[in-house]
Amino acid sequence: MGLIIWKFLEKAERTILVTVSIAVTVLVMTQVILRYVFKAPIMGTEELATLVGCWLYFIGAAHASRERSHIKADVLNVIVKNPRRMLWIKFGITLFTLIMTSIFSKWAWNYILWSIKTPEYTPSLRIPIIYAQISLFLSAVLMAFYTLVELVDYTLQLLGKRPMEVAKREEEIG
Repeated sequence: MGLIIWKFLEKAERTILVTVSIAVTVLVMTQVILRYVFKAPIMGTEELATLVGCWLYFIGAAHASRERSHIKADVLNVIVKNPRRMLWIKFGITLFTLIMTSIFSKWAWNYILWSIKTPEYTPSLRIPIIYAQISLFLSAVLMAFYTLVELVDYTLQLLGKRPMEVAKREEEIG
């Protein structure tokens, strides 16, 4: 069951990322061609690209969290030579990250609730901004979930178990 959910989330994220990447590219290219070649830009293309771009950025961040490929400046590997101590440090960092992503998830949910009560719209197309705000909440929840999985992985490693398959993929990438 857990593996089915994991694969479903990966497929859903990849589908969203490919779709919105194409959409942003088409929107920006269309606007550039219309503006600079035909001298007739379409009003609202930029705000639509921005809303779609939010999905690209936030789901991309969640996907990086899933694959443990997010950007990090890790000098601890140079300083800490003991693998067990390094595992404890990773455990602590991941625990802190789980707390923070949980707080961000709560804030994002409160932001959506506020947006329902006080709707905001884009200036020219009048598209509800909540469509972009939902991506913030969804990505925060996904990042909290993936961080929890990472924390479980480090906990199991501290108990002497092998790293999860997800962690092996991280090592292959990095």
